[in-house]
Amino acid sequence: MLEFKYLRMNVFGGSYMSHIPIPGTTQHKLIQAGLKRFAEMGYNQAEVDDIAADAGVTVGALYHHYKSKKKFYGLLRDDVTLRILDRMEAVADAAPPELRLKLVLLTAYDSMIRLKVGRLLSEPDPRKGDNPVARYLGELAAASGEEAGEELGIILAEALRAAFAQVVEHDGDEAAMRSVLNRLLSS
Repeated sequence: MLEFKYLRMNVFGGSYMSHIPIPGTTQHKLIQAGLKRFAEMGYNQAEVDDIAADAGVTVGALYHHYKSKKKFYGLLRDDVTLRILDRMEAVADAAPPELRLKLVLLTAYDSMIRLKVGRLLSEPDPRKGDNPVARYLGELAAASGEEAGEELGIILAEALRAAFAQVVEHDGDEAAMRSVLNRLLSS
């Protein structure tokens, strides 16, 4: 199971606060229960009552620590997204320019599969904000000379999410979806 390692606040704005929850604390229990529920059920179907019950705490404890279901979900989603972005950046730094975008996209897909985050990343973010993966892919595309880099980043991020959703929600073949993404960037 995915282990939550860092609490990051305002991370996409440039500053963040890191905190490693102590195992056994209310926050740690809520985080583990939230990751499991959101990965299995997605944002809309996961109930705060069930998350709190899984954690062995009250719903009030969840709201005390995280203020709302959406903020709690956002914290978990942002942490997982940061892990994937870290992997994408490492590959981008090492990849030859002509393969960079392709290898970064495939790395993001492989990371999503390996982390077993399920519906946490296969569905659109209910917060409706900026998509940091799309932004990063757009920056890479623009740096590679693509005229519409930002737009390409948005399209590639959505293709990535759709491929992952096919695997998670429709029992799609992981290798087949990876092959589709590979072909998408080979043309």
